[in-house]
Formats: sequence, structure tokens, C-alpha cells
Amino acid sequence: TLYNQIRGIMDYGRRLSNGVANLNMEEFGQSLKDMAGTVGSMSIKGFDRAKQFSQEKMGNAVKTELDQDFIALSARVEETRSCVSKTSTAARNFLQPNAAARLEDMFNETVTAAEASTNPNVRDIAAKIPIRKGSNIDKRQTYSELMGHIMKTSGQQIGDSIKCGPSFVEVGETFQKLGMLEREYIRDVYNNFFKPFSNHLQVEYSNITAEKRRLDLARLDLDAAKSKVRGARTPEAMQQNEQKVRECQAAFDRQYEQTKILLTEADRKSDEFTCHLEEFIRSQMNYHEQAHKMLSETHANLKK
Repeated sequence: TLYNQIRGIMDYGRRLSNGVANLNMEEFGQSLKDMAGTVGSMSIKGFDRAKQFSQEKMGNAVKTELDQDFIALSARVEETRSCVSKTSTAARNFLQPNAAARLEDMFNETVTAAEASTNPNVRDIAAKIPIRKGSNIDKRQTYSELMGHIMKTSGQQIGDSIKCGPSFVEVGETFQKLGMLEREYIRDVYNNFFKPFSNHLQVEYSNITAEKRRLDLARLDLDAAKSKVRGARTPEAMQQNEQKVRECQAAFDRQYEQTKILLTEADRKSDEFTCHLEEFIRSQMNYHEQAHKMLSETHANLKK
């Protein structure tokens, strides 16, 4: 693979940087041959792909078209992914309007997730970062609590000598309770809506992006091979290029089916987003129902 080829070149570079004296001449010569072969194979395939891509853009090459059902399926999955991403961003802004606090939460969440990574290098880096407490989205004082505290303190300073003093205290206590209720609501929305909604299908979407990229490369290889068949000048070249087309066609078909399976599964699972939206509405209803009850009681007491 391309990754292994690059690793081969990097390994050779590291060995060479340690000093040619550490290599015997036979080993050194073999390393040069391996590197030349790797670079050559990469250059030929890369050149064919680049040539095919450029000619397609200029309208001078025939391009293998995917069937319309596959195109529609891919477009539907991509549109869903885009909408979920935008909704997740909006939901985070909704839960924490303060940009600085929002960035702090995102950083802490990333570090906390890195500590559980299967990659030991990532875990080591995360362990060196002092702040590793996850999201504080439901731990900060809300604006309702802050206002309630100020109103209650003001009422206590005014005293009972005039009517507005006790009124300030009662409304302040109500808003402090509302703030605590709001924090419970934020925690409920964050855990039961935002996190599952944002994480749902993220692994699948990542795999689909990689597989679609491989499919595009396989398609370029196939069309480049077909172009060589049309340009063959000898029977031997024609036979060799036709064999290459058969190999590329088989690779393309395998990649096409693999990508289609992933797209179909992601499209089927996208219906599950509705369950997360139901949780969001449930949290909203519970919060507003309890908040309305608190405010109604306070309003009735103030009118006495």
C-alpha cells in the first residue's frame, strides 16, 4: 500500500541518517534498489492518476460513471452527515452560549477522551496535560442563579420595612431554584441528546469517507488503464493493457461493493437520529413544565 511504501522510504532515511558506515555495501545497495523501486512504482501510478484526472477536468478523457442509485445514496448520506454536524454545533452553542467556556469544555472533553485512547502515545501526551476534568457544562453557575443571588441579597439589605424587600427575596430564591433546575436540564440534554446525537455514526462516517476515497482512486486506475488500451500500438502492448484493465476492473468492483455496503448501513441507521431528537424534546418539556410551576407559585404569592 501507499502507507507501507512511504514507511519503507522513511525507514531507509533513518538508517541512512545513522551513518553509511553502519551498513555493509551489499545491504546499502539493496536499500537503494528498494527505494528506487518504491519511488518508481509510486511515480508511475501517481502519474497515471494525475494524468487521467487532468484529462477528465478538461473533458478529454472517458470517465466511468457510477449508477444513479449509488449516487443518490451517497448524496443522501453526505447530506445527513452535514446536517448532523451543523445541528451538533448549534446544540453545543445552545447549551453553552459563552464562547470561552465552550472552548474550555471542548478542550477538556478532548483530553479526557485521549486518556482512554488505545494509542499509548496519545495517552502519554494526555497524561501530561494538567486539566483533565471533562466537561463543566452543568457545573458552572447559571445566569438565573447569579441574578437570584443578587436579588435575594438586595432584598435582605432592604429589609422587611417596605414591601419590595420580601418580594426581592422571594423572586431571588425562585430564580436560584430555576438556575439549579436549569443545570439539571443542561446535564440531561448533554448526556441524553447532545453526546449520543453527536457521536452517532461518527465511526461509520469516517470509514465511508476513507472508502469513497479508495473508490475514487480505483476508478482513476481503471479509467487510466482503459486509456492505455485505446492508445496501444502493438499487440503485445494491447494484451498487457487489457490484462491491467481486468485487474483494475476487479479491484474497482470490490471497492464499489464495499463502499455501497457502508453507505446502505449508514443510511439505515440514520433513522435512529429521531430517537435522540425525542430525548431532546422530552428534556425541554420537563424543564419548562417545572419552571412554569415555580414561576406560577411565585407570581401568586406576589399578588397576595
